[in-house]
Amino acid sequence: MEIKGDDLLFLFGAGASVDAGIPMSNAMVQRIEELIVQHEDWKPYRDLYYYLKSSINYSDGILGRFDEPFNVERLLVVITEIEKRESNIMYPFIGTWNIRLLDLAGNNFDCIKRFHKLIRRQLNKWVGLRNYDAASYWQSFISLSTDIGQLMKVFTLNYDLCFENIVGKEKIIERGFTQETHEWHSSNFDNTSGKHYNLYKLHGSINWYIVNDKLHQSEKIEEDPELIFGIQHKMTSVDPYFYYSSILRIACHDEAKLIVVIGYSYADEYVNIIISQALNMRSELRVINVAPFNINEDAEKKRIAERLKLKNLEQLIVVNATAKDFMTKTMNKDFFVKQIKEPEGSPFD
Repeated sequence: MEIKGDDLLFLFGAGASVDAGIPMSNAMVQRIEELIVQHEDWKPYRDLYYYLKSSINYSDGILGRFDEPFNVERLLVVITEIEKRESNIMYPFIGTWNIRLLDLAGNNFDCIKRFHKLIRRQLNKWVGLRNYDAASYWQSFISLSTDIGQLMKVFTLNYDLCFENIVGKEKIIERGFTQETHEWHSSNFDNTSGKHYNLYKLHGSINWYIVNDKLHQSEKIEEDPELIFGIQHKMTSVDPYFYYSSILRIACHDEAKLIVVIGYSYADEYVNIIISQALNMRSELRVINVAPFNINEDAEKKRIAERLKLKNLEQLIVVNATAKDFMTKTMNKDFFVKQIKEPEGSPFD
């Protein structure tokens, strides 16, 4: 059986880059907790951090979500919403802020704002690698592109530059930015000639910035990059995010035969909904989930199926491996060909 570029859809989560030295979201929280105790610049925000974390955990507990992970993105989502103050859509229904929050947030919520900036700067340090030697395992996408010989779609929830810096050395990656102006336009994805990958960064990138309400790409890591944390941005009509979400939906629903998920924890509900709808509509569609797990295979499938509200467990293929091991030891054209299932009634069925 031959395989086309559109047959494969790749989705990366934080686990895809952890082997390159970029910490997972939960590990970032652990480091923040060390900084607020040990580092002078962070100590003033210790009580504020404790209040925010305990409030988030309390909210989860009320809903019976006692095993909900607490990570840096959830922390930043809450901070972003609090920063809006009276402009928050729910403010008229809330009445007043919690007294303890008002004490810790400072005048005009200045402490919240400063803490937010401090975390964002630290996030840049964690995600922006000084060198990419440890990320060399991404080279497997170079050989895969050569073997497939057609344009493939890659979606990532990560802000890092591992894919473009490693794979981009030998393959042409379309990122949506015009070469001359560095400005983003969706039309740049229309011309597929000579390109090997379309890269869609669903939550932004550490080298994106806004000028005059237009998105640009920098040649360096930006001090205040365009990243998505706020809940309201997840499914709005703001480009490129709405455009990328639309392309993800089309690819899942109409094109892909295999959705290859690497290092994703299924924590983004809007992504889960798109994948779930496609799986429940198309019985031949398969998800290959790559992540290390310490439970049996059936239990891992059930865990993922619950997240995706998936009825048919046969549509899940779980690979118990790190991203690095999968890319360097397992991932190739032949592996993917073996996993493809044709639709019922197909002449190849």
